[in-house]
Amino acid sequence: MGQVSDEWWGLNRSADSAFSKNLYERAEELWREALPLAEQLGEEDERYLRTINGVCRAMIMQKKDWDVIPWLDRSYELHERKETKYCENCARISFRLAKTYRAYGLPAEAEEKFKLSLEIHTKVYGPSDSFTVEVLSEYAELLTELHREDEAQHMMYCAIGYLGGEWKPIGRPQE
Repeated sequence: MGQVSDEWWGLNRSADSAFSKNLYERAEELWREALPLAEQLGEEDERYLRTINGVCRAMIMQKKDWDVIPWLDRSYELHERKETKYCENCARISFRLAKTYRAYGLPAEAEEKFKLSLEIHTKVYGPSDSFTVEVLSEYAELLTELHREDEAQHMMYCAIGYLGGEWKPIGRPQE
């Protein structure tokens, strides 16, 4: 395993270097080349997840949003298995997936991921954190696009309430 490990480290270093120089296509190639080596080391090895995440980062920077979906799903699965569903990585990945599905006109998939992302963000960052509020706002925009204005309005009130420091009541206006 020593030779496999050394080869992986060399490719990973080169990929990191290419990425830092904004050579994202080259970084993706190098991480993909490192993937079979990482697979030999095993899915439980940190280098496997690191390689998957590298491919994701490089693809995202190249705006390959649609093509990165299976890679993000795999990364999410590995993070969830290794850490927990309630981790910063799962929060970011689920939000990226939700936004991608929304951008590609897949509202059911987007809503599923927004719900998951909102649950994770609330648990990881808290309900009034700016990341959580951003997820809430984007989810509300999706609901508006789906002509579910009452739900969207409720979510926007929640987001505004978090940002303003107080909850805005929903329901009948006070007389």
